[in-house]
Amino acid sequence: MMPPTLLTPLVALGFVVCWSSGFVGGKLATEAAMPVLALFAWRFCLASLVVGLWWRLRGTSPLAWRDVLREAGIGTLTMGGYLLGVILAIQFGVSAGVTALIAALQPLLAAALAGPWLGERLPPRGWAGMAIATLGVLMCVLDDIERGTGTPLWAYTLPLLAVVSVTLGSILAVRWSTALPMAATLTAQLAAATAIFVVAALIEGAGRLPPPAFEPVTLAAIGWLVVLSSLGGYGFFVASLRRLGVTLTSTLVYLTPPVTLLWAAVMFGETPGPRGVAGMGIAIIGVGLAIRSARRSGPTRHVPGARHAPRTWSGGETPGAEHRAPCRRMRHCESPVRRT
Repeated sequence: MMPPTLLTPLVALGFVVCWSSGFVGGKLATEAAMPVLALFAWRFCLASLVVGLWWRLRGTSPLAWRDVLREAGIGTLTMGGYLLGVILAIQFGVSAGVTALIAALQPLLAAALAGPWLGERLPPRGWAGMAIATLGVLMCVLDDIERGTGTPLWAYTLPLLAVVSVTLGSILAVRWSTALPMAATLTAQLAAATAIFVVAALIEGAGRLPPPAFEPVTLAAIGWLVVLSSLGGYGFFVASLRRLGVTLTSTLVYLTPPVTLLWAAVMFGETPGPRGVAGMGIAIIGVGLAIRSARRSGPTRHVPGARHAPRTWSGGETPGAEHRAPCRRMRHCESPVRRT
């Protein structure tokens, strides 16, 4: 077993790297010969089959349909709704930089909602770190966009709706707290995202779903999106929600635009300017400050009645940390229950 002190940063690192790979995969998809929505439909279909096969090989046990439907609902929001909004925004002319800037609002929305809904309180120092990270992300994006476009104003609401979708899905993932294993969870979520993009592709294609084109760019885009963005990105996303909670996972999203710029520099030669490099450093400092403040804030409250109490403790705790439930109408409490 890997020590928790080492596993936590590895989960955070894997989430940031794989989550940012989705923007690169989107750029690869726009260069493919087939429509982007159809490519994403086949991408999610293939990912669902891969994860479903993995789940079957590991041995299946009876699942509660309520849990399966809940995970499908979560996948509809965190995968289907989020990516559909981002892809449509880019198709209607919103630049990748502006899309990333709007997507960077997600941690603020998540932190605002996680407090009253989940009890994940972020202290003032954490809010200061998120403000610093927001400034860094803004610098990165402004360095990338210095041109005007003829994009219709309504198109800018699409990435904002994507932010709302992934935030609500993240909160529901913690509140509903299903006991499904990781493979079953991803299978249900990927299948839901597949349905969303199949419907979108059929609407775009007037009732026809084009088959995958067997040419290098299309195959590379599908392979990239399946392995890194679907399996890696959403696998680490689920693991990060269970281990770090909604607030810290959302804070890590601030590192996505700088890492995306690094991906683009290596793969497409799109090197950031001095302001972009400075923005990367500021974003990293802000995220570090937010994470350190969350670690010092103590254990978060768990949702009453949660079925198996998913991982929502702060970054400085371990899976074996003891939590004492509040005592009501009693002078003494029973011994604390160890959550695993």
